[in-house]
Amino acid sequence: MESGIPKYDLPVDYVIGEGRAKDLLEGYLNFPCMIESGFFILCVKGSMQVTINATTYDIGENDLMTLPPHYFMEIHKFSSDIQIYYTGFSSHFIESINLMKATQHLLPLIMENPVVRLSYAAALSYKMFYESSIYAYQSLQTRANREIVKAVLTMFIQGATEVYKMRTHWDSPSYTREYEVYQEFMQLVIKNYTFHHGTSFYAKELGLSLPHLCYTIKKATGNTPLKVIASIILMDAKSRLKSTNEPVKNIALSLGFNNISFFNKFFKKHTGVTPQDYRIF
Repeated sequence: MESGIPKYDLPVDYVIGEGRAKDLLEGYLNFPCMIESGFFILCVKGSMQVTINATTYDIGENDLMTLPPHYFMEIHKFSSDIQIYYTGFSSHFIESINLMKATQHLLPLIMENPVVRLSYAAALSYKMFYESSIYAYQSLQTRANREIVKAVLTMFIQGATEVYKMRTHWDSPSYTREYEVYQEFMQLVIKNYTFHHGTSFYAKELGLSLPHLCYTIKKATGNTPLKVIASIILMDAKSRLKSTNEPVKNIALSLGFNNISFFNKFFKKHTGVTPQDYRIF
């Protein structure tokens, strides 16, 4: 069964801009989706709360979010004065130029720590670079020149690399295999979460013992496999509850629950409210 989670990818190679609550974020509030593009987002004012993959973060001033392609995101709330700078690159563009390989050794660290608090000086440098890039972006010739876009992406990747290198209190990722298992696990979950809610199925598919799978996913993400599976189910359920008039019973059945009672208990356990209450909030 195809995933019901909305997938978002940029229709163009590259976007950059400045955003505030009313003109950018409101449309994505409490709307979980899978982001296939890569984004670099700097919060310059205000605050927001977001879930990235299975972890919730409180974002504040001078926080930089580094988000490689293919992650789950949901914006829960933001302050009225929120202001961000953002730049995004389509997954197709990133794959076509293969630049992400340059930071492959840092990907597990970035995935585990997607939010970094910058110093005032570093945040100011980023802000100035965003502003100059936004000005250059107004030129159609700039946007259409893939070599220029490649150069912009290279600079953002290099900037992120330097930021993470300076975090000496974070261990350098020496568990590449764990990250690979996590990626394989996520792909399996996306394909099978509507049928298989337990971890045994995924351990068997990956050729791992159940304890080994649990240890590996916990080390790579900080979360248990069950929590990761639950987060995907919840994102799909929340999206359908908010964006469709589909009966809750049908949603429950399509997500692999035998009856609506089991689904209601699962949903309330993880969110604190029933599916019906969540729909009308």
